Amino acid sequence: MFTSQKGVDALVQRLFAVVSEMSKSRLIAFALASTVARAADAPVDLVPSSVWVVSLTEENDKFAPKNKDRYYTQGLKVALNRGDRTFFSLTQEINTPSDTVSPNPSLNDMPYSGALYVGWGYGDILNRGGRKDCMFSVEAKLGVIGPAAGGQTVQNKFHELINTPPAAGWENQVPNELLVNIDSEFRRRFDLDSTGHGYRDLIARGVIELGTVRTEVMLGAQLRWGVNLDKSWGHSYIRHSNGYDPIDALKSEEARPNFSYWAFVDSQLEVVVRNYATDGANFRDSRGVTRSPVVLQCAVGTTFQVYSCSATYFIAVRTKEFETQDGVHFFGGIKGQFLF
Repeated sequence: MFTSQKGVDALVQRLFAVVSEMSKSRLIAFALASTVARAADAPVDLVPSSVWVVSLTEENDKFAPKNKDRYYTQGLKVALNRGDRTFFSLTQEINTPSDTVSPNPSLNDMPYSGALYVGWGYGDILNRGGRKDCMFSVEAKLGVIGPAAGGQTVQNKFHELINTPPAAGWENQVPNELLVNIDSEFRRRFDLDSTGHGYRDLIARGVIELGTVRTEVMLGAQLRWGVNLDKSWGHSYIRHSNGYDPIDALKSEEARPNFSYWAFVDSQLEVVVRNYATDGANFRDSRGVTRSPVVLQCAVGTTFQVYSCSATYFIAVRTKEFETQDGVHFFGGIKGQFLF
C-alpha cells in the first residue's frame, strides 16, 4: 500500500520537529554543564569566606621600662575581621595627669579623660598589575568621651587588683560628649631584599583622622627584618591605625611553613589639629592644655606567628603632646591575633 505525498510531507515535518526539540534539549544541557564547569574553575577568592581573625591589643605605660602612670596610660582594642573585608572594633582609651595623688591636679597638667567607641569599616589589598603591595581601609567610629566611657572604673579597679593607690582626681575629668570620627589609612610595602627571599621590607603608611576624638594627619614608616614578612602588613597602634587586618595574614598554603618572625623599628610624625586628651571637650567647658601641633613617635618591637596565632610586643616613646608636659612619654603594648 502506497502512502500519499501529503502523508509523506507530514511525516517529514514531524521528524524535523522531534530533531529540533532534541537539539534544543542538548543545547540547554550543554549550557548548564558549561556554567557548572566554569563555576568549579572560578578563583577561590571570589567565594565569600567565613573565616574570622580576632585581634586583641593592650597598650599601657606599665609595659615600658620607665614606668610612670600618666598621660596616655592605657588603651584596649578588640577587632574582628571578616573574610568579606569588613571589620569591627571596640576600643577604650584612658588619659591621666602626671599627678594622680592630688584630687585637684594642676590646670597645666593633662586632664583626666576616657573614650569608649565602636568602629566599623572596610579594607582591601589593591592588585596593581599582579603586585599586591598596597592596602587601604576606612573606619567609622561612634562612642562617648567622658565618665560614660568608664575610665575611672577600669583604672581604679586595676590599681586595686595590683595593690596600688587609686587615681584621686577623676572627679575633674572631661565631661560626657558624643564621639564621632572617620579615619582612613593607606599602606605601601617595599621589598628591600635584593636576594628575593623577602627578609627585609619597609611599610610606609598615611592616616587621616577627622572627628571629635582626634583630627590629625599622620605619616609613618616601619622597617622589618625576619622571615615570611608577607604574612603581615606591619604592626598597628590603637590610636593611629584602623582595625583592618587582612585574614590572609594568618592563612597558609600547605606548601608554605606555618611560622614567621620579624623585628621592627617604627617611626611616625603627627600633625595634630585637635585631640580630646589635651584640648578637652569639643562643645562644653572643660579642662584642657595647650596642645603641641607636631608629635613624633618611635618604637621597636617583635612579632611571632605560629599556625593561626600571632603575638607582638613593642615599646614606644613620644615627644610632648602639650607644651607643659614633663618630658617625653614611654608606653608599651602587646597584641595577639587568632584565626577562626
